[in-house]
Amino acid sequence: MCAQEQKRRPKTKPDPAEEAPTVELSLEEMDEVTEELNREQDATALIDTQHTDGSTTNPSEAVEQGLVYTPPHDPPVLPSDDLQGAEVGAGFAPSMEASNPDRERLPPRVDNNDLDVEDDIIAALRFNSETAHLHNINVAVQDGVAHLHGTVVSQDDIGIVEYLIRDLDGVTDVINQLQVAEA
Repeated sequence: MCAQEQKRRPKTKPDPAEEAPTVELSLEEMDEVTEELNREQDATALIDTQHTDGSTTNPSEAVEQGLVYTPPHDPPVLPSDDLQGAEVGAGFAPSMEASNPDRERLPPRVDNNDLDVEDDIIAALRFNSETAHLHNINVAVQDGVAHLHGTVVSQDDIGIVEYLIRDLDGVTDVINQLQVAEA
């Protein structure tokens, strides 16, 4: 074989002398190297707010970097037997009043008894942005009639609370004895 033929032929096996030397590392050393690479990658993974809108759909990233969290636009869906569409899982009720906050489905004869209605009222007051700050309201329900006692910040709050509660399932009437707290 002449020298030109040897140059044209591709080498099938690398020459052991040309290979890089094998470096042995302990498991701890490998973990340290991996952690260092991850730290470097995390530092470079910051959102470029100068060239973007400064928001993210990742809640952890939003908290860590002080970005605006943008929730997903699509509702969570459940698998469905109907091939035409998906069943919406949660999160898209038009309002708190339109949803039934009960977690389990009960027979009508025991659903929305007085204790359930009382729990629904308390949840509606807590999760509504206009009434979440009102902590001095006591609620009692008897035969579907909601009795409200306690103090609120302003006269407007009295009307908002009553309006919110009147539309809940199981509430037949509201006896509103709320008072404005003295400053």
